[in-house]
Amino acid sequence: MTTTVKLTLAAAFAASLLSVGSAQITPGFPTGVNAFTNPGPPNMGQFNADLGDLYFNSTANVPSEIQTWNAGPVNFNTALGGNPFKPTGGSVQVIQIGKTSDWTNDFVVSNSSAPTTFKPLLTDISSSNIHSGWTTSVEYAAGTSLEFWLNSGGDIGQGGLFSAFGSANLFSGTDTSSHVRWTTRDVTTTFFNGTETVTQDIKTLLVGFEDTRQGISFYDGDFNDFVVGFQFLPSQLPPVPEPSTYGLLGGVALVGLVAARRFKRKS
Repeated sequence: MTTTVKLTLAAAFAASLLSVGSAQITPGFPTGVNAFTNPGPPNMGQFNADLGDLYFNSTANVPSEIQTWNAGPVNFNTALGGNPFKPTGGSVQVIQIGKTSDWTNDFVVSNSSAPTTFKPLLTDISSSNIHSGWTTSVEYAAGTSLEFWLNSGGDIGQGGLFSAFGSANLFSGTDTSSHVRWTTRDVTTTFFNGTETVTQDIKTLLVGFEDTRQGISFYDGDFNDFVVGFQFLPSQLPPVPEPSTYGLLGGVALVGLVAARRFKRKS
């Protein structure tokens, strides 16, 4: 089955109905989105060394280890020693691990400041666009956090939008069960720490999704329909200078311009 659930944006209820109902916001994801790229050396080599035994792109070579991972939802205290989202903001680096090649899926992210707004990171997922070890990074602002979701294949009665970190399922009927298994692994990673580029062992959260709604006859609970790793890092964007810094830079530029003109006159 290769048709991904494509759900439409519901219109806002009329004012007279607001007191007895609530608007349902549902995503319609575009096709052909792929935010993941090859991280290049040294990370590609480091990820291969630390995660390569988990890489797969079909049902024929799924690592049995995934079945032994912790049942969801993810417990951040147990997994990472507390809330991994930095109060000053930061970045979540996502690493592709593997995918079974049955349904196509979509992988999307939402921000706690806009929880019903979904940004697609990879759509129409199949074995052809799974590149184990490829990454994408999603920034979040101070005081906010992120949630990642798998939009399942099949028709609207067979799947739903299932979260990585424990948010309630969306568009999944009466299925309130967790659709993930998880574990952690130290992964050697090179990244920008806010000041310089460093290489460190990063405790990486590994999450495997089940994409079929529980209660459907072919629900198999294998949790290997899409597997990804999450690394909670400082912001990967260059720091933005404070307004006072801009003023200092402008002053330095002005002094340089005056000096250049004086030198030109003497010449």
